[in-house]
Amino acid sequence: MSGRCPGPSRARRRNPLRHAGRGATYLPVPRAPRHWKRAKFARSKTPRAPAPRCARGRWNGLRVKNHTYYRMVEELLSRSIAQGTLPPGTQLMASPLAERLSVSRSPVTRALKALADRGVILEVPGQGYMVAGPGADRPVRRNLHDIDLTLGPDPDGRQAPVAPSWEPILDEVAAQVLNAIPFGTFMVSETVLGAHFGVSRTVVRDVLSRLHGQRMVRKDRQSHWITGPLSARRLADAHELRRQIEPLAVSCAIGQVPRADLAAMRERLRAALAGPAPLTQPQIDAFEADLHDTCVAAAPNRLLADTVRPLQLAHVVNRLFATYIGVHDAGAMLAEHRLVFDHMLIGDAGGAAAALRFHLDAEHDRARARLKVLSIFDAPEVAAYLSRIH
Repeated sequence: MSGRCPGPSRARRRNPLRHAGRGATYLPVPRAPRHWKRAKFARSKTPRAPAPRCARGRWNGLRVKNHTYYRMVEELLSRSIAQGTLPPGTQLMASPLAERLSVSRSPVTRALKALADRGVILEVPGQGYMVAGPGADRPVRRNLHDIDLTLGPDPDGRQAPVAPSWEPILDEVAAQVLNAIPFGTFMVSETVLGAHFGVSRTVVRDVLSRLHGQRMVRKDRQSHWITGPLSARRLADAHELRRQIEPLAVSCAIGQVPRADLAAMRERLRAALAGPAPLTQPQIDAFEADLHDTCVAAAPNRLLADTVRPLQLAHVVNRLFATYIGVHDAGAMLAEHRLVFDHMLIGDAGGAAAALRFHLDAEHDRARARLKVLSIFDAPEVAAYLSRIH
């Protein structure tokens, strides 16, 4: 005799009338006894471990509850505000805070909402929150990495929820892809990529999906991930869109970047132009970051700022040219940057946008000429997960 308890068939329990026959009187089928569904597991000799009680959120690869961690973030921010570490007027946004604390956005967003409900911070439409207090008339963007914000363990000794597992490797994969595409077309291997970083196939697909959203990789007819080539046509397409979007982002950032920071950036440009020593590539990268990263990121419209980064292909070409050919003369670039900062310091949004558009056009011409030189070189050593197709 089998261990299964007798009971109605699944089809009969689902629709008794269908199996009753024509003209039959319908009688409701009684529900099978509660132990009937469990009977098929009774034959198993292997004890089943109880399912873990969990909620949304991740912590060291395990699913844990997030309600504890948002309290940790809330207490840290509240303490920092009370101690003056975060002075009145400081702009607080979920994404930069999550990046600074190396946590996911969910507890940070909830903590900011709780602080706003308490009146500790004020919500600013389109600009996140700002610390309440005397003199806080408008949000002031500050570099959170220069502020002492350390998130310790909670009372139970658990650390804060880590950021999504794809975030630590996304920038490195993107950099490797951008360094390879000027030299041809490459296929990205999901298996090798996962083995290279020691992550699962799910994490790999998260990374590639985000790169696909930035138009850095695409799928061919065989569903292989393909990247490149960075042709003159693609460089021109990116420039055409960038010259419309980036000047708008910089003009919107006027008033968001502290005037002291703008003055310091302009002073560094003046000193570099007056100095006799040629610039190194790290110095050039720092000047590029001042205008094209710091000022663009200060735009209140986050979508606008995030759209600009994948379009900055000219920076990739210039960096590769410096790596394989030699550092180029950056005098024209520095003078063009200084003109943009001159307009930003006097609050001239239209002038800053026009000066930046002129700089982008000139930079595109220089990058196009350098790309033509790079095209005659063989592909350098690329990451193991990139295999050249042609």
